[in-house]
Amino acid sequence: MATMSPEVQEVFTKVPDAYFATANADGQPNVNVIGMKKVIDDETLYLSDQFFTKTLANLKENTKVAVIFHEGQNAYQIHGTARYVCEGAEYEEQAAWANSCFEAKGSPIRAKGGVFVHVDSVFSAAGGPTAGKQLA
Repeated sequence: MATMSPEVQEVFTKVPDAYFATANADGQPNVNVIGMKKVIDDETLYLSDQFFTKTLANLKENTKVAVIFHEGQNAYQIHGTARYVCEGAEYEEQAAWANSCFEAKGSPIRAKGGVFVHVDSVFSAAGGPTAGKQLA
């Protein structure tokens, strides 16, 4: 079981955007920029869905995903297993959070779903001698 260190969680929380990679059953990749995101716990990330089209189609075929993010010299890649939600209490809680963030920015955008990413492994994505090293 892989977990994100406090440093990895801090960087993920701090950066304005993360990049979310999916692939369909044939391996055709897709990458989205995700701004509405948060750490649920040391094993789980949440990525809010406002505009997923190809991403959602890919998730229906293949739940293996990657998330990459960086700040300065700190860069990390998470490999995980995704679970998409668009109804139920779990979704309602996260949608309320995302929608309140949008409202605070004066944005009319609303969450239509979201992805819980269970962390399978964590890698350094920084340049230098630790590039690509598995951390967890």
